[in-house]
Amino acid sequence: MKRYITGIFLIVGIAFLIVGCGNQNEHLAKGKELIKSDKRRKEERAVREFKLAIEQEKNNAEAHYLLGFYDSQDYYETNLPEWNQASIAQRGQHMFKAYQQKPGEYLEILIFDTLRDDDVDVQNTALEALTLVYQKGERKQLLNQLEKAIKSNDNRDRHDAQWVMANIGRTDPKTMVPILVELLEHKQMGTRLNAVKALGEIGSEDAIPVLAALIDSGSAKREKDREVAEVRQLAVAALGKIGGKAVPELVKITENKGSSLRVDAIRALSSLGDEKAVQPLLDALKEKSSREIVVELGN
Repeated sequence: MKRYITGIFLIVGIAFLIVGCGNQNEHLAKGKELIKSDKRRKEERAVREFKLAIEQEKNNAEAHYLLGFYDSQDYYETNLPEWNQASIAQRGQHMFKAYQQKPGEYLEILIFDTLRDDDVDVQNTALEALTLVYQKGERKQLLNQLEKAIKSNDNRDRHDAQWVMANIGRTDPKTMVPILVELLEHKQMGTRLNAVKALGEIGSEDAIPVLAALIDSGSAKREKDREVAEVRQLAVAALGKIGGKAVPELVKITENKGSSLRVDAIRALSSLGDEKAVQPLLDALKEKSSREIVVELGN
């Protein structure tokens, strides 16, 4: 009796295996095999298969992701209009659809894998997809993963995270600036450096007080209260990118002849073309310095 039952389970298992194989997306499988092959124009042919895979199974996450990854003009002849380059926005949509089907899996892939690709178009496609995640997906989960990346021991992870956070922050500074400000307290210098850089790229004047305080910490009596020179120097550059209400802070640094960041402040002011910066810059031109000062006065 036991042998009979075992035989039934074996037959049923084989049947399920056969049915499962029949349900596999053959176009996706063929496209993946082409990518791994050394065949001529393999990417073009693979993309054709990925598109057919989506026609066969419109919610196939992997097919959408791979189509976003590989759908590039580099692989196609310009006289084939059906293979015109998909825009970054269109490719990003495909990667976002992959995320929609499997959020946890593809969110990590986008942040910790796709952003690291050597192809700038692939990087920008991942950025487009992550921006869509922020707008339409699980925002909290995305922010948690970005914070994980910017706190990573891997420099590339930190760089990629600040790049995405800066881009998101330009449209939503009220959310992103406080997160980055909090990261300025992180023990790892690389994290603080990238947080400062992102604040500069966002350009929100809300970040001016904390950046100014960070710069001023260099004169703190206790060493533990002083931010390292590299971070303070980058904070000056960030103020230069923000401009506007940051100009008085930069002028204050240029007027402090004992400041090690004076030249950095002068350089930042010279790129702004603000009339408040003219006199400090003219004064700087009259001085000698151990660091080269190149001043480009705006028109």
